[in-house]
Amino acid sequence: MIRKFLVADDDPDDTDLFGEALRGIDSSIEFNFVNNGRDLIQNLKTGKVTEPHVIFLDINMPEMNGWECLKNLKQEIEFKHIPVIMYSTSSSKLDGKKAVSFGALGLYEKPSSFLLLQKFLELISSVSPHDLKSTLKEIEANKSHKVYSE
Repeated sequence: MIRKFLVADDDPDDTDLFGEALRGIDSSIEFNFVNNGRDLIQNLKTGKVTEPHVIFLDINMPEMNGWECLKNLKQEIEFKHIPVIMYSTSSSKLDGKKAVSFGALGLYEKPSSFLLLQKFLELISSVSPHDLKSTLKEIEANKSHKVYSE
């Protein structure tokens, strides 16, 4: 089961909703938030944040956007194995393809409601990190959430 989440997003409303959704699923789930990709990389390198089971990366952030952060993560031997899901308002299949080609498991479009976010995170948190890719593909196939993972 996925018990540690790390989220990089510069929108405090989005991070508050994300945290509230995770707390509603299981209060023992660990989650950390950073405002940009630079802080995410720095916190992982210094050990300020313990290695997460999954990273959610917003695409549009200041200082280091999600694309730059994803490239950096996948070039670092100690971090490239950590599953990454791009998390954005974008619903572009091109962004989804770009995410996968850069090494992410997929792109999850920020949902329009708190309940959709909570249901998605419940599905994600209930599987092992090794089953995350197949779970995203199932979610995409079911069209219950806006996910691109191919």
